[in-house]
Amino acid sequence: ILGTLGELERKLAELERTIASIDRSAPVSEPALEEEPAPAAPAAEANAGGSRVVDEAVTASAPRAAGGAAAAATAGAGAGGAALPAGAPPAPAPSAGRSPIGEHAEPEELLRFRDRLELTARELTNDYNALLARLNEPPPAAAPATATISFARGAPSLDIIDVEGLRDAAVRALESDPSGATAYGTSVGYPRLRSWIADRHGVDPERVLVTNGSMQADAFLFEHLVHPGEDVVVERPTYDRTLLSLRERGARIHAINLEEDGIDTRALARLLGGGRVLPRLAHIIPNFQNPAGYTLSLAKREQLLALAAEHQFVVFEDDPYVALRFRGESLPTMLSMDPERVVYASSFSKTVCPGVRVGYLVGPAALIEAISNLARDTYISPSMISQAIVYEFCASGAIERSIETVRAALQERAETLSYALRRELPEARFHAPEGGYFMWVTLPHGTDVRALAHAASELGVSVVNGSDFLLEGGENTMRLAYAGVTPKQIDEGVVRLAAAYRSLQRL
Repeated sequence: ILGTLGELERKLAELERTIASIDRSAPVSEPALEEEPAPAAPAAEANAGGSRVVDEAVTASAPRAAGGAAAAATAGAGAGGAALPAGAPPAPAPSAGRSPIGEHAEPEELLRFRDRLELTARELTNDYNALLARLNEPPPAAAPATATISFARGAPSLDIIDVEGLRDAAVRALESDPSGATAYGTSVGYPRLRSWIADRHGVDPERVLVTNGSMQADAFLFEHLVHPGEDVVVERPTYDRTLLSLRERGARIHAINLEEDGIDTRALARLLGGGRVLPRLAHIIPNFQNPAGYTLSLAKREQLLALAAEHQFVVFEDDPYVALRFRGESLPTMLSMDPERVVYASSFSKTVCPGVRVGYLVGPAALIEAISNLARDTYISPSMISQAIVYEFCASGAIERSIETVRAALQERAETLSYALRRELPEARFHAPEGGYFMWVTLPHGTDVRALAHAASELGVSVVNGSDFLLEGGENTMRLAYAGVTPKQIDEGVVRLAAAYRSLQRL
């Protein structure tokens, strides 16, 4: 590059001298290159056959680009021999022993040829400077690492949420009831949604309290019913937030083993026998339990209600997944079987979307009234606008379409997970769920799932340790949530999980 630019400059200087010699009495229309030499890079001197490389622009009476070919040549001394940009005009080829303009050219031809040379010099300089600028740019950022495949969160992926239906419901909520949707409201919730829920369960609206998510419904119930030192029965394993809330209340927690058809009612009966334990309530997740994915059978529902009647405790039926059955036969709620002894909770997080944060309680009217007073003292009222949107979504029938979409996706994902585990991790034991979001996986005795979770995270997979859902034990278990991952991600995630497991076996 430097040699070509040097040769171009030499030819231009030669041309200027030729023009001046034709008529020394008349000034040349445009001045020649300045004669004062500027320092040249050694490479330029060698390649240009001794011609100088000027580090300044060619001046002319007409405006020209600053910088000139010589400036580019000097700048290029540090470029390490970069290639000439594609599409740049070729420099005039040097001729051996004669000028490229011919022997008998007219002055006008000489001037036109000089203009062409100067134009070429400017274009080459611009292209060269652009090339250097690109070479000096910082390298592009490294491609992001492979995204983590998460089996950790119990939330649906965006592709199975009816975003358009929610948008339309929000518009209707603000058009049909702007004052109700935007006001503080009452502690029992948005009246229209409260009535819709009551109709759904076949109860009076006075038996319904709508809250900011079902976890807040749980918290209100525990605060009202459970006092420090009181006995509470839970499933083993159970939802980790339930354990945390009850511990904070100071409850004495009795965890009863969970079987594939629900809580071990015979073990519960033995615990209650002789009056040694007098529980205030039993917390049960009857359908597609979190974290195990198991469902309480009809026979065990009846047995549990019989024990509750005999020992005078409340059954807290925590049921956010009930609508998400994709196989098998639906079972009646315990609320419908014994409405005076059961307090029922559910949520729209799994059937509409988690972001609406709308849940509810259904129970005896006196209990709901007491909890509504607690709610009023806590937050005046729950979010009216969220509940108004959920009401419009439900009343329009969009919720039924949403449930069908979610069911179909969950079935495909659960089946993909089951197949992938059997293929990649045959050591794993699990019970394929009939609905819901979760699968409980037990690995061979002695497996350290905490170590496995760490190894899996390094391969871009996240899981939840089973011990998080237990008061003690469970070191060889884990919960896999499949609602937020596509079948393709599930398949790849299990391949990585199995690779992490094999890496631990080699240690």
